[in-house]
This record gives sequence, C-alpha cells and structure tokens, in this order.
Amino acid sequence: MSKRTSSHSEIGPAGCSAAFTLIELFVVIGIVGLLLGILLPSLMGARAATRTAVCVVNVRQMAIALELYTEEENGRIFPVKEVVDAEGVLWWFGLEPVGGSRHEGERQLLRTRGRLWPYYRRTDTIEVCPSFAVSSRYYKPKFATNWTTYGLPLPLMSPHESTRIDEVDRPDQTVAFVDSAQINAFQAPASPTNPMFEQWYYVSRLEQTVHYVHAGRASAAMFDGHVRMLDSEFGVNTFFPEAPVGRPPSDVILNVK
Repeated sequence: MSKRTSSHSEIGPAGCSAAFTLIELFVVIGIVGLLLGILLPSLMGARAATRTAVCVVNVRQMAIALELYTEEENGRIFPVKEVVDAEGVLWWFGLEPVGGSRHEGERQLLRTRGRLWPYYRRTDTIEVCPSFAVSSRYYKPKFATNWTTYGLPLPLMSPHESTRIDEVDRPDQTVAFVDSAQINAFQAPASPTNPMFEQWYYVSRLEQTVHYVHAGRASAAMFDGHVRMLDSEFGVNTFFPEAPVGRPPSDVILNVK
C-alpha cells in the first residue's frame, strides 16, 4: 500500500508544528525592527566618532609635516601658490600643470608635488577628512582627483613675504590646520540658483570656510602640536547639512600679529 503524502506541516514529538505561524513571523520581524531602532543610532554614533578620531589624527600628522617642512626651509612657511616656469601653478597641496584643463572638476593636479608630500607620502588617508561628503549630489569637485579638506590660515601663507615659524608667538592658540570647506555659487556647475560645496585649502576671518562637520565642531591642530575641537561662535551656514561652514571662533589665532 503506497504511502500518502500530507500537505500539513510536520508535527514534532510534543505535537507542535515545526514551522512558524504568520503571527510568530510578524512578532520576530517586530522584535528585529525594535532592536535595529535601538542599536542603529549607537552604531551610527560609533561610526561618526571613528571618523572624528581619524580626522584628529590627520590634522595632527599634517601639523607635524608642516613643522618638518619649516625646519628644512629655514623656518619659513610656504605661500598659497606660486608660478613655476614651464611647469604650472604650484599650490601648497600639489602642482597644477601648464596646459591642463581649466574646467572645474577636470583640472589636473600632481599631488606628489605638494609641499608636505615628502613628509608623509600619502594623500587621501592624510589630506582628506573621512566625514567630508564627497558622495553628495551637492558636492562640486574642483580637480580631477581628490585633494585636501584641511586649510591653513590664509594670512600665514603670504605670496609676497613668507611667514617665519618663529613669528608665531602663541603656538598653542594659533591654527596650523583645520577642517575646511567652501560653498560655491559662482563656478559652473554651481550657480546662484544651484549652490554647491567643495573642498577648500585655507581659512580666514572674513570667510565661512571652517567646516564644522563633526557634530557641529571642527578638528584643528595648533602650532604647538596639540589638537582641539573648535565650536562655532558666530553660527554656521546650514544650507547643506553635510557641509555646515562658518567663520573661525575668536579664541584662535590665524596670523602672527
């Protein structure tokens, strides 16, 4: 006599079904959703804290590289940029070669020619903050490559007369490097009706270029080597939540006077 198959779930030794009922499945899904709701903010907070820690290390290493550079250059800090005959424009963060594209996002940059390159020989892992939202649709690349998200004080990089490191009389209060970004509404593809944000390379008192990207704070390395988190004193431009920029607080120094 042939065995008959059954369309019913198997019954265990205790007489209970081995399969989930629909109600049990909904309960499990609800519990998983509840756990995710509890744990996700903690996980996101941990990721943000990790990115901040990496950024702190970055600005610290760049400040050390700057110190090494000035030791080899008779105490002088480099200018923002200078024209190198037959080569192009030497920005402090790399060489923009002559004859390259001038279109935003396509401009060439030889990062190994940057002033500080010989002291760490790494680029994205040192010169770029991991919290900078380069994947945002509002991000406007300036060069064809990633470049830097940390700025030096503009007054310290005079193209006419370079600053000497020994002129920094309060190194514990003078900014060496800080998170930096700029909102651009004047260079395509950005426009007054389509502003975008971009990486930036200096900070000043008169511009909103300090990037308060770490939960409303910015990482800054001082000339004495220590790192502190800057709080916005004058408010920030929150047009882009991923790029809150503002002026530096008044309790830090950006020049040698």
